[in-house]
Amino acid sequence: MHTFGISLLWLGLQVTIVALSALMIYWSTNRLGPRTRSLVLSCSIGMTLLLALFAFSPWPRWQASWNANSTKMKTETAKQNPAAPTTSSPDSEVPLLEKPRLESEWGTIWDGFLKGLKQEPVLNQPNSIPTPAGVVGWMFAGGFLIAMLRLFIGFGSVNRMIRQASTLKGSVAEETLDILAAEQQLNRPLKLMEHGQLTTAAVIGWWRPKILLPTVWHQWSRVQLRAVLAHELAHIQQRDYLTILGAELSRSLYFYHPLIHWLVSRLRLEQELAADEAAAETSGGAEPYLIVLAEMAVSQTPHRLTGPARAFLPTHSTFMRRIEMLKQKRSLRTVISRPVRVMVICSLLAAGLVAAGFRGPQTSLAQQAEEVPMAQPAEGPVDFNEIMRKKHEAFKINSVPNDALGVLALRPAELLKQISLQYAKSLIEQAAKENPRLYPLGIPFTEIKTLTVIFLAPEPGQLRSQLLNYAAVIETTKKIDLKQVATTFSGGKVFSRDGIMHLHDKHNSGAQLVILNDHEMMYARHPESLGQILEVRKTDQPGRWTEQWKPIEKDSIAALFNLRHLREVTWKNQWKVDFNESVWRASLSPVWEHTDVITLGANISNQASLEATLYQQQNSNQIYKTLNAAQILSANMLQQYEQQTLIEKEREQLVILPLLKFAHQLVNSSQLEQQGNNVRLAASLSNLNDLIDSTAVLIPAMVEARQVSLRLESMRKLKHLVLAMHYYLGEHKHFPPAVVLGPDGKTPHSWRVALLPYLDENELYKEYRLNEPWDSEHNKKVLEKMPAVFKNPQDNRPGFYTSYFAVVGPNTLFGKSTPLADMEAGMGLAGGFGAGRSPDTKHEPAAGIRIREIVDGTSNTIAIVEARREIPWTKPEDIPFDGEKLPKLGGIYEGGFNVGLCDGSARYFTDQLDPKTLKNLLLINDRNVIEFP
Repeated sequence: MHTFGISLLWLGLQVTIVALSALMIYWSTNRLGPRTRSLVLSCSIGMTLLLALFAFSPWPRWQASWNANSTKMKTETAKQNPAAPTTSSPDSEVPLLEKPRLESEWGTIWDGFLKGLKQEPVLNQPNSIPTPAGVVGWMFAGGFLIAMLRLFIGFGSVNRMIRQASTLKGSVAEETLDILAAEQQLNRPLKLMEHGQLTTAAVIGWWRPKILLPTVWHQWSRVQLRAVLAHELAHIQQRDYLTILGAELSRSLYFYHPLIHWLVSRLRLEQELAADEAAAETSGGAEPYLIVLAEMAVSQTPHRLTGPARAFLPTHSTFMRRIEMLKQKRSLRTVISRPVRVMVICSLLAAGLVAAGFRGPQTSLAQQAEEVPMAQPAEGPVDFNEIMRKKHEAFKINSVPNDALGVLALRPAELLKQISLQYAKSLIEQAAKENPRLYPLGIPFTEIKTLTVIFLAPEPGQLRSQLLNYAAVIETTKKIDLKQVATTFSGGKVFSRDGIMHLHDKHNSGAQLVILNDHEMMYARHPESLGQILEVRKTDQPGRWTEQWKPIEKDSIAALFNLRHLREVTWKNQWKVDFNESVWRASLSPVWEHTDVITLGANISNQASLEATLYQQQNSNQIYKTLNAAQILSANMLQQYEQQTLIEKEREQLVILPLLKFAHQLVNSSQLEQQGNNVRLAASLSNLNDLIDSTAVLIPAMVEARQVSLRLESMRKLKHLVLAMHYYLGEHKHFPPAVVLGPDGKTPHSWRVALLPYLDENELYKEYRLNEPWDSEHNKKVLEKMPAVFKNPQDNRPGFYTSYFAVVGPNTLFGKSTPLADMEAGMGLAGGFGAGRSPDTKHEPAAGIRIREIVDGTSNTIAIVEARREIPWTKPEDIPFDGEKLPKLGGIYEGGFNVGLCDGSARYFTDQLDPKTLKNLLLINDRNVIEFP
């Protein structure tokens, strides 16, 4: 509400500028007649409404006058950091933390991480403290609600009067109205009514206007009746009622502004005078018309309208004011010239744009409160670390290969007991409960004694631009419940190999969980990684990093990164991530080029400490100087970025404010020390408030990044399925149809079953009986063995429902069906359909789509879609499409869905995808150009 109040103060200034400009133009057009003056006032009212909309837009903004404030801040920063290097480049004044532009899966997950930063509100934000601007904001909100309530009540009262009014069909008044409408060539439908509470006539509505007359109209002469109706017709022609609605909305919005009240009341008067001009022309001139009004005023009984309806109805005082103005016998102009109209509109538009650009800096409470002192190094960090290390057993790294890229070890059970991490604990547990796929083990985090994540290098000669391969060793505080873990992870399926229990991930083909002993298990994404780590464990020999690992092996969190091997992998292009070199490599190149190993150790209790050591054979002095300069630059950059965030007060930046403060404290408390060829960095924090707030930001961000990685996993499955379709195409010269008929020529089977031999599921395919229905007793046993490739990683539904479907219909990729004669005879060594038989022979029946039939191109045609349907994976049923009404896709992720294209790629589309584009993608030969979002 503080920011809201500040915005209101500036909005009030903007409205004042527009109102004063309107007054100047209004008085300068005093001799041009009421219609011109009415135009000036109505345009100014419209501009005030536009200003309210501009308040939600960052444009326009004239910021030149605020440079002094920025300069002052930078001067103060320079005083606080006299050793900080300076630069004359204007772009370096406010460093921006830009995310790296990544084109690999790392980039997508990074985007998800940044998106997650915006989801949770930051704890203890400064705008929660009451301020004068905040009080103004609350007062405005209350006044605006009252004004809008009054406006709605008035609008409702007028509508109620219309419902209570009596129509004057067939009356003398209606005949007179028809004559006047014909004379003025007015073809709009009109309705004439009467009501007893009115003292003067009124027009209600602008689309289908209604003219309300007081019940005393029966006492009027024909001349008086004609004059009144001519006046109301003029209001209709000028669309005055619509202008009144905008004026009253502006009055409600700026209820506190006296100039707006004056503009609205003056607009009402000028509208009446303009209508009098038009009515006078049909009444024989101004003097006869004035006499008619005077006669009516004498005979009229003074009756004051009360209530909110006054905002939409003319009053007796306005009627008398009209007579006084007509007595002055001013020259009347009933037509506004085109140059005058253009000049008025352009002048007020220019004034409005100029006013809208006057916006002060988005000041925050932090500019009024005292600065938070930066944390200083805690006394006795070595003692704190020693106390913590005495409580711990050493992390085991007997599973880490010598060529691994790194290892990260932590103690979840101990860390989640810390008071400073209780909020993080609740966020993690909530995320695991809402989406079990994020944590498929089912073991409480408080029962995980240690978690060791091993980052593995790609195989020699293997290019890997995807995610790093990793494995995790999990040690529990309690005996592992094999039945519970198996039910959650593999659907209850367990098999033994070399005396070790193995579980296959029911959602991710290839991923396995191995039970090493009663308290230890290991997870790996690929079987090769699992075998590599098991071989290392068998040797039980000291690893290459034993000496470097020993100082941190008893910390709460320990990490080691093999920079030497990471350089080799990067130089060989086995692992390529397009980091922004100008951000990190230029400034930290000595660390990247000379450091062999980096270790990190952290302990958290009622305070926190961090130690990092860089090991290298030479150039330690150069690395020390580089890190010393980087510390100064980082401190200045974080401080300026924090100040800029507070000034701009944008929500997306305020969310990461606790992270900035935490990083700033950490950098300020860090101390560098050169120990021979090694460089040691130590930092400690005694105040953990910013750490607590940071976890409230980081946990949702990491959860979002994990969800994005699962979405990418689904895309890999789609690519795998499309690749299998191409293997099928290579043998059969056509893609599989949606429904494949068995050897008897009448038993239908799904294309998913037909792809099993091409998905390394040859044994499962042989087990499936093609001469029996998909739901026969025997085939139901095959149904229960659904390959993980047919299940989306985040599809947690029980049963064996598939997540991937064909869209079946005319001119789609799955638009045909085929019987398979003599399936077994056509089975080749690979177990594929038609192996050893030419699909072009007379024995081959009508088949699926051939690749030459995809006229639109494989990159512009959808092969498989992702959807949430209650369809078992072996059932020969998919998503129908008649070529017109698009089917409902997605339902697994909020806001979008994945698709696999015929060229083997996969894409994610949002639910806002143009229906025409989706239709074109589903069809194979519509020949329309595809414009991907």
